[in-house]
Amino acid sequence: MEINLDLIQSFNVKIEKDDRLKLAMNAVGRVDLNELALNRELIKGVNFSFSDEVEVSPEATAQQNVGVCWIFAAMNFMRFFARKNLNLKTFEFSGPYLMFWDKFEKANYFLEKMIEFSDREYHDRELWELMKEPVADGGDWYMFVNLVKKYGMLPSSVMQHAPFSKDSGSIGKALNTKLRFDAAEIRKMRQDGCSMEKIQERRRELVEEIYRILVTCFGTPPNRFSWSYRDEDKAFHRFTDITPHAFYEKCAGQDLDAYASIWSSPLPDTPYDKTYSMVHSRKMVGGQNLLSLNISFENFKAYAIDRLKKHEPLLFSCDVLKDNLRKEGYLLKNLYNYELIFQTSFNMDKVPRLQTRDTCMTHCMLLVGVDLDDNGVPIKWKVENSWGAELGNKGYFIMDDGWFNDHVYQIIMPKADLDPNHQTALNSDPVMLPLWHPMG
Repeated sequence: MEINLDLIQSFNVKIEKDDRLKLAMNAVGRVDLNELALNRELIKGVNFSFSDEVEVSPEATAQQNVGVCWIFAAMNFMRFFARKNLNLKTFEFSGPYLMFWDKFEKANYFLEKMIEFSDREYHDRELWELMKEPVADGGDWYMFVNLVKKYGMLPSSVMQHAPFSKDSGSIGKALNTKLRFDAAEIRKMRQDGCSMEKIQERRRELVEEIYRILVTCFGTPPNRFSWSYRDEDKAFHRFTDITPHAFYEKCAGQDLDAYASIWSSPLPDTPYDKTYSMVHSRKMVGGQNLLSLNISFENFKAYAIDRLKKHEPLLFSCDVLKDNLRKEGYLLKNLYNYELIFQTSFNMDKVPRLQTRDTCMTHCMLLVGVDLDDNGVPIKWKVENSWGAELGNKGYFIMDDGWFNDHVYQIIMPKADLDPNHQTALNSDPVMLPLWHPMG
């Protein structure tokens, strides 16, 4: 259909006769859309009490203006164990430390792929996807596992925030431009017939340049440090000349390989009870690839409830951009009623939402509580976010069960807690998905 002036005029005639639309135009012209669409009746009965809760730190952490929620959510998971092991009321790991190594490893991985893809046409889809953002902030559980197994962890005071770890916009742009420049150089070397040995020599020089840029912005990550604290019983403790690996083992001590990524994706190309991975997803040369077991939502939710009833937190990924009242800390189904304002439908089921890219996993957080009714059916969930203590209830959010059903796609849980059939399925060869898959 071609748009013409007669068609537009027919639209305007209908608008002139629609008093409800005129009222909506007046309101939207003066009031923020979300404030106008907010379902205020929905939030009246929300309260911060839960039948089953995990003992948590008094305040949530703040990832600042950086898209590394996957690092902070995983660090918050590890601090649950650290607080117990160290007998501390509150504790924080260093986010900048892992952010430094994440960007460094991603840069090296990108250069590895640019050498591998140096004979492909520039419009090759895989190459194009990698070029879009060579060192994106985003990540997943397995990237966290790779980083901690290789570099360990630090207390927050040992490597503190710098401006670039609070807002990654400028450093991200600089690194991405630098790496695309490096990719162009590698491709030209290949076209000019340079030997692979010569290309790899140049690649080492480029990696050193990236390291120097990161040190300039973040400082040099320590390979040994000393740290002291006083516990809840007022006893004094000191770690002297300890490595980040040794600190992680003493502080958190979790076997990272004992945990599995579990999806509940209803897409036709991801049947249940099979494992999935994604090409070029490890982001660390020599690291472990993403691996997820996809199961029915009924089993998925049952595992989440069981974990919280054991009073242990659960790492999860979701689409936090949907029905989110950030300041108050509410994640509620149908929180915004756009249909009332615009007089048209906005509803889609999960499958078409995923297939049309209306939804995807945009954020990682921790489940730290659930409110079950007398029949064991969840009413709402308690969420530990990483957006700072100024939002929600000192950084903790409320998610109603309808929101969980619509927008939660992944949990991280111990392999030993999976039923035997799921443990068997987890060990099967994974189906490889493309970089642009909706579950990526």
